[in-house]
Amino acid sequence: MMLGKSKIPFLLFISFITVLLLVLICPSNQQVSSQSSEGVVVPPQTQLESIKILNLMPFQKVGLEKEMVISGESSDTIAKDCSVSIIVNGVKPYQNAVASGTGGATDFSQWKFVLHEQYTHLNEGNNKITAKILCKTAPPQWYSVVVNGVPNSNVSETVSPESTQQSNVSETVSPESTQQSNVSETVSPESTQQSKLLVTISPLKNPVARGDTQNATITVTDSNHRAIANAQIDGKLIYPGNNFEKEFIGSTDLEGKFVYSWIVGKKGDVGPLVIEVKASSQGYPSTSANDSFKIVKSGESSKIENPFQSHFQKP
Repeated sequence: MMLGKSKIPFLLFISFITVLLLVLICPSNQQVSSQSSEGVVVPPQTQLESIKILNLMPFQKVGLEKEMVISGESSDTIAKDCSVSIIVNGVKPYQNAVASGTGGATDFSQWKFVLHEQYTHLNEGNNKITAKILCKTAPPQWYSVVVNGVPNSNVSETVSPESTQQSNVSETVSPESTQQSNVSETVSPESTQQSKLLVTISPLKNPVARGDTQNATITVTDSNHRAIANAQIDGKLIYPGNNFEKEFIGSTDLEGKFVYSWIVGKKGDVGPLVIEVKASSQGYPSTSANDSFKIVKSGESSKIENPFQSHFQKP
């Protein structure tokens, strides 16, 4: 009987220890299970921003003599830290736009940019305008539009049918439109002067040995020295002795340049090779120019001279 009574406290002690362990283990298990049930927290995906140019349509005709305003909208809000910048025809650096949203100077939900001559100017023909939004919490986004630069006189002719349809709107802007009509009259003589094309031809090497490669850079500008893009180039190479002629065609890039490259044949006469070029562009009368460089015998070294001297020092 003494032995039986001694087992009871021992069993009670064992039971107490077991219950205590269960109490200690179960919360930790619940905590682990609760953590595992929640799983790994997936970081939210980065939200992309957006930007758009509103007042210009693709291949819209814009006047070259007018100060152009570019405006648009973006996904920026007062709570975000974003900025908007503009680049025209790839001329760096980007230029800062001005916020015009209701939130003040940092609200680029609406924005505008005035293209000044101090930065760059539009060329006749295609011009690429790109707007960029940059926020601290998202990668940058871009929006581009290509517009067609034309003389102001051409713009007025193309939009005159539209202005007739928008007669209701024209009543509210009639004073401004009256001022613009007076301006068009005053600049008409100037536009006549600006209708001239200037063509320069710059051979890369002078002289050139038979069998060597030669490049000729053809640059087209107007009377104000503005580059003319997309000008049509019709050229001809007249070899020494008038024994051979070779024709070529092309068009100028956004900088008003076209580079023609060819190999001078190993056989033939030596002497001056004449380059004749005819350039034409919409809104301008076509114009012609010529230049020359000297061809020497095969094996003689070709020289690279200052291309601007080729117009003054004939071989």
